[in-house]
Amino acid sequence: MRGTAAIAEPGGKVVEVVAGADGPEMRLRHRDASAPHLRAPLHGMLTASTGRPWRVEPAGSVEVAGTDEAVVVTARTGPLSARLELAFTPDGLLTLGATWHNDSGHEVTDVAAGLLIPLPTADANVTMPGVLYNGNPSSDPRRRVPRIEPGGGFVCEEDRLPVPAVNAAWDDRYVSLFAHPTARRAADGTVTYDSLGVLPGLTVAAMTGVIMFDGKPDVCYVSKAEVADHPIGYRTLAPGETISTRHTLDWGPVEPRGLGFRKLVHTGLYQENGGARPLEREDIVRLKTNAMDTRWTGQGYLAYTGTRHGRPRSYLYGWTGQCLKLALCDALLGRTERARRAADFYVEGSGTSTKGLRYGRYLLDDGRWEMFRKDGTDFVSSRAHGETVADLAAIALHFREAGLPVPPAWEEAVADAAAFFWRTRLKEGIVPIGWTPDGRPFSAMVSAAGIACVQAMLGAYRLSGEHVWLRRAEEVLGRYHRLHAATFERPFAHATLDASGEDKEAGMYYFLAAFELYRLTGRELYAQWAEAAADWLLTFVYVWSPEFDAGSTFDRRGFQACGWPSVSVQNHHLDVFFPTSELMEFGLATGKPRYAARAETILHAMGQGICQQPGDWGFDVPGEQGEGFFQTNWQRKGEANTWNPSWVVALPLYHALRMRKVT
Repeated sequence: MRGTAAIAEPGGKVVEVVAGADGPEMRLRHRDASAPHLRAPLHGMLTASTGRPWRVEPAGSVEVAGTDEAVVVTARTGPLSARLELAFTPDGLLTLGATWHNDSGHEVTDVAAGLLIPLPTADANVTMPGVLYNGNPSSDPRRRVPRIEPGGGFVCEEDRLPVPAVNAAWDDRYVSLFAHPTARRAADGTVTYDSLGVLPGLTVAAMTGVIMFDGKPDVCYVSKAEVADHPIGYRTLAPGETISTRHTLDWGPVEPRGLGFRKLVHTGLYQENGGARPLEREDIVRLKTNAMDTRWTGQGYLAYTGTRHGRPRSYLYGWTGQCLKLALCDALLGRTERARRAADFYVEGSGTSTKGLRYGRYLLDDGRWEMFRKDGTDFVSSRAHGETVADLAAIALHFREAGLPVPPAWEEAVADAAAFFWRTRLKEGIVPIGWTPDGRPFSAMVSAAGIACVQAMLGAYRLSGEHVWLRRAEEVLGRYHRLHAATFERPFAHATLDASGEDKEAGMYYFLAAFELYRLTGRELYAQWAEAAADWLLTFVYVWSPEFDAGSTFDRRGFQACGWPSVSVQNHHLDVFFPTSELMEFGLATGKPRYAARAETILHAMGQGICQQPGDWGFDVPGEQGEGFFQTNWQRKGEANTWNPSWVVALPLYHALRMRKVT
C-alpha cells in the first residue's frame, strides 16, 4: 500500500490507515494525542467462514482507498469478497459499513461473517449491557453465566442487549462498538438478529448472527444457568447475493476505566425510540390499587395469589413480597388505617430473640413467622430486611408529615434494626449478605446486598434527628463505594435471592442511598455517586424495541421493550423492579432532565402486560401483571409469564403514586 488514507472530524478524532508490520493498519487517535488510541491490522478486522461450527477466518489480501470523507477497505474473506467503509457522522462518531459479496458462480452455505476489533491488551473492563460487567467477577463460579475468562468468549444475539453495544476500557481509554439492529424475518415469520460479543483474546466482535458461550460456538444461554446447543445465525448466499451490516464506533479517554460503561448511555444513538404508552399514570394507579386490594387480608397483603407452585398463603417482607411497600402505597393513597394495621402486625410479631433481627415471612394458615432459606438453612437476607425497615421508616415519616400519631414501637423497631446492621458489619465495614438466626453474619462474602440497610440507617436519622445515624450511613456507604463504585472492578451483585451474581437490584440500593444522602447533606459528591449508579442501572434498560416471531403474544399485542429494565447477568428477561420515581426526582433535583425523561419512558413502558379486564394477559383480576417478560432466546421468547408475586403490584404502584406528585 502506498501513502496514508485518513479522515478526521471537527472534534479531533482521526482515523488513518498506514503501512504496518503485518500489512495495512488502522489507527484510531485524537489529533492532540502523541500516540494512537488503538491500532489494528486491517486483515484481522474482517472475517468470514463457511461450515459449522463457525470460526474466525482473517481476510486475505487487503486494499485501501481514501477520500476526505471516507476510508474504503476491500479484501478477500474465504469464498467472499468484503468491503468496509469508514466515515464520520456529524456528531463525531465513526460509521462502519461492511458488505460481504458472493462473487462466485455457486451458492455458499453456512456463512458466518463479521467485523472484529482486536484490543491491544489482555486486561480490559468489558461491558455488554445487561449480560456482562467486567467479566461478572461476583457470579457464582458453579453457575453458568456469561464470562470472558482467558480462552473463553461470549457472543450473543443483539436482542439480548438493552443497549446493543460492547464497551471495552483499558488503561485510560475506551472503545464502544454500537449496533443498529435490523430484524430478519423468515418466511415462517420467525425473527433473528445479528450478534455482538467478545472473542477469545479480547477481540470485540460484531457477527452476522452466530453465537458463542464460554468460548464454544453455537451454544446459547437459554435459562437460569443453563445452556443448549443452538446453531443460529448461519447465512446462505446465492451467486451475487450480499450480507450488509452497519455499526458505529466511538472512542476516547475514561478514568477510571471501570466507568467506561457510562459512555454507552450518553451517545444519543437511540433517542428516536420513545417506548410504549398503553396506560396513563392514573390508569396504572387505578389498576394496581385494585390488584393490591385483592391481596389485603386484614393484617397484611398476600405475597402470592392462592397457593400457586405449592407456596402457602403468606405475607412476605422485602424482596418479592414487599408487604410494607404495599402498606406505604396505601398510606400514599390516604388509606392510613390499613397501612397502620400492616405496620403494627409486622412490628408486633416479627421480632426474634436477637434485638434488631426480624423474621421475613408470616404463614397465615399456620399462624407462625419464619425466615428465608439459603443453602438449606434459615437465613435473614440483609437486602430484604434492610428494605423492609426502610419502608417502615417511610411509613412512619409519612404519618408524621400528615399530622398522624406515629407509634413509638415503629421508631424503636427502625432504630433497633439500624443498630443491629451497624454492629454486625464485616471487617470491610459493610453489612453482610445476611444473618444466621442468632444474628451472626451468614457469610464473610463481600457483596452489595446489604446496601439497603444504609437506607434503614437514614430512616433512623430522619425519624430521630440523631446525627450519629447520618454519620454511620455515610461511613457504610463510603465503604460500599470503595468496594464497588469507585472503579466498578467488582460491580454491584448478590441482592437477589434466586440468583448469585451481578444484578440491577444490587445497584438500585446504592443509587437510592447516595441520592438520599445528597438530599440530606447537599454534598455534590453524593450526587456524583448517584449519577454513576444511575448510568450503571440504565445499561439494563432497553433503548430499542426488538421485533418478535409472528403469532407470539408480543407480536400480536405490539409489545415494545424500549424502556423496560432487564434483570441480571443470570436472568435475561424483563421486569418492573427499578427505582423509577427516584430516577425522575434525581433528574429534576440535579438539573439533568434526561434522567427524568428516561423515568417517564420506563414507567409507561411498564404499563404493558397489566391486566385491564378479566382474562387479559392470562389474569382474572385487573391490575395483575406477570413477573417475567421474555424478549430473547432466554426461556419463551415473545411471551410473558403469569407468575405474579406481590412486588409486581407494589413497585409500579409506588412509583406511579410518587411520580404524579413530582410532575
